[in-house]
Amino acid sequence: MHYVTTKRGRLGAVIQGCLIDIDAASSALGLAVLCPDIWSLLDSPKNVQDEFEKLANMAYVENVACVTYMPELVGSPLPQLRRNVFCIGKNYADHALEIADKMGISADLPKYPIVFSKATNTLIGPLDTIPLHEGVTGKIDYEGELALVIGKAGINISKQDAWSHIFGFSCYNDVSARDLQKRHNQWHLGKCLDGFGPMGPAITPTYGKPLSEDTRLTCKVNGELRQDATLAQMIFDIPTLIATLSAGITLEVGDVIATGTPAGVGMGFNPMRFLAPGDEVEVAIDGTLPLINRLALA
Repeated sequence: MHYVTTKRGRLGAVIQGCLIDIDAASSALGLAVLCPDIWSLLDSPKNVQDEFEKLANMAYVENVACVTYMPELVGSPLPQLRRNVFCIGKNYADHALEIADKMGISADLPKYPIVFSKATNTLIGPLDTIPLHEGVTGKIDYEGELALVIGKAGINISKQDAWSHIFGFSCYNDVSARDLQKRHNQWHLGKCLDGFGPMGPAITPTYGKPLSEDTRLTCKVNGELRQDATLAQMIFDIPTLIATLSAGITLEVGDVIATGTPAGVGMGFNPMRFLAPGDEVEVAIDGTLPLINRLALA
């Protein structure tokens, strides 16, 4: 089961390659529309979410309001963000080493998670174009990441309870302007240009259960494999990230957490391999739907 937002702004579900329009399915089956959009689903209690899932499965089994899933039929699963995205820097040892010299930062591995944020204006969806921002940056890089979506608010969450607060996960691309990132000695400007946060195409629920450490994340540029890692390679695992971020800060329903990128970013090559106009970037994670975007043409 994958939850999506259709181009019409409606909540949909993807099951075994079939995209189900839940609003249309509800009408056809003579049932009430429990959750017209993704935010109403996230804000609903668990019993309503369970009923919604039953409805989606019924529509799939009876082939009601089902079409073949194609990424052009959906947008970002969250059409808008309520708050900035929480991001984790240097969370894979090999990535920390590959960028140290080029960013002029320490090659030492962090003792605690490095946290920054991406503003809400960065969000775009699958197949949306990543802007060039000519005259602002000339060094645009990709960072394939696993994003988490919070499903239950909480503060001072323990590691043991972390997964119970997570609704699901999604593909994310932490697009970065490396020249701005280095010039300003902090990451906000280089990370927060309009359209620099592709997400989607789906949020795949985890049902309170941990993802396997063997879960694989890859990122390809024009079909060439650039990044390839598993969650086991994270320096700080997901429960540690949830506990750290919620220490004295309430995590709200719908908050997005980008958990860091592995080695293979453009800056890490010699010579560096930044994105060129028209380049296609695909982020894929085991268990959910892949995210594809292109950099704008000059």
